[in-house]
Amino acid sequence: MKKAIWSIAKIALIGVLAYYIFHDIKMSQLLPALLAYSWAWLFIAMASVILSDLILALRWRSLSQYSCSLTASFESIVFSVFANSVLPAKLGEVAKLFYLRKLYGIRLSHGFSLMLTERFFDVLVLGVLVVISAQLYWQDPNVQIFGWIIITLIVALFFLIRSPLARRSIHWMPTAGLRRWMIRLYHHFQVVLAKESVLTLTFWSILLWLSYLFTTMLFFWAVMGLDLSLSQLFIASMVAFVAFSIPLLPAGSGTFQVGVILILTQYGVSKEEALIGSIVLQLIMILPSTIISLVLLQKKELSLKEFMKGDDE
Repeated sequence: MKKAIWSIAKIALIGVLAYYIFHDIKMSQLLPALLAYSWAWLFIAMASVILSDLILALRWRSLSQYSCSLTASFESIVFSVFANSVLPAKLGEVAKLFYLRKLYGIRLSHGFSLMLTERFFDVLVLGVLVVISAQLYWQDPNVQIFGWIIITLIVALFFLIRSPLARRSIHWMPTAGLRRWMIRLYHHFQVVLAKESVLTLTFWSILLWLSYLFTTMLFFWAVMGLDLSLSQLFIASMVAFVAFSIPLLPAGSGTFQVGVILILTQYGVSKEEALIGSIVLQLIMILPSTIISLVLLQKKELSLKEFMKGDDE
């Protein structure tokens, strides 16, 4: 029953998003908007996406204490992006762990702890950027205060994970197998969250999000040719990031278009320009990884569903 209600609610929400996206759209204006793009800058923006994937791979290699090679890290990153573009609910993150286990022997518990640590640093950096963009957009000190409270809670969670309380709470787990798995996960956290590792991961995470910002701001400014201020480009990029991360549909489809349309139309961009821009930007963000992943899968004679199989650890 609950599943049916959730499915109906999801379909209804998708319908609402589709209505907003295509309502009052003049289809005849979409192609001219696309043809006005700078294609040279578009390919530069696409190349910057590959650079971001490389930074992600370097961070993952560092996070794994170099137990995962740069090649394995890069392959798993692009495979994750590809899987997220076809699987719902960000399952590409899980597919990445199965990819590393199947081809490189990385234990799921180890990979899972690395993934959680990776997401923690992403949320922390993204949170700071969101606070900055919210302050620029609303110019309200209360918004800034609320944002910094959220970030403080995230940092507090980081220290809680490293505390003895986290270790003792594992004994409350209901089964012996789960307790063993959580103990292994806890020890992985203690290694990857050492002081030196935290500094390194902070560096890679900041560099990563700067590369994301470079790609989206370059796209809005150079590819689309929008006459926006630096702060407007920054805010539009942040809205795009948040919308892209909502896992309603694979690759953030629907929510990404709505987010980009909402923010760009507020800056005087036509809805048609904003829509075609959101579609092209989304393709730029996933196409390089998809192409590389398909080549890898063909070369290794594998398919996506094979990585979701296997015995539990």
